[in-house]
Amino acid sequence: MKPVLTLLGGLLLTLALNGCATRDDEVENLQPCQSGPISVSSLEAEYGCTYSRWIDLSTGPAPVIIRSQAQFDQQAKGQCHPQVDFARYDLIIGQQPQLGGAASATATYDYQRNCSDLGRTLQVVLKNGVTFDLATYTYHVLVPKLAPTETVKVEVQVTQ
Repeated sequence: MKPVLTLLGGLLLTLALNGCATRDDEVENLQPCQSGPISVSSLEAEYGCTYSRWIDLSTGPAPVIIRSQAQFDQQAKGQCHPQVDFARYDLIIGQQPQLGGAASATATYDYQRNCSDLGRTLQVVLKNGVTFDLATYTYHVLVPKLAPTETVKVEVQVTQ
């Protein structure tokens, strides 16, 4: 009986040390980093917001990464205030004060991963509108969930 228990104990020990299977969703951590564009979304596309350019930030114009609904509720005010899926996304949001034609201005986004410095960059291009108002324009983008301490470099360019 003792040889059987010894054999069984040895098999269990071997299985415990070598038997770690990975699930498909864990495999991404094993793949090498690839630089390039990362797709993003918006409050308009995901939640049907129509007045998101007028969100007011309590933190001022500098861009911030909002990582939870509580943080969103505390820092962002305005007509567009959905329950964001912060398990899936983080919200990068900032303001450009004194943007000519803000009422009809447009924004485009280019979100990139750079493996050489292990960073991410969001380039925001704001195009002045055709109206004559001077106002603050809120730009925002939903990015795939970041690590808790991960940051994103935000570059804003204003064009005519």
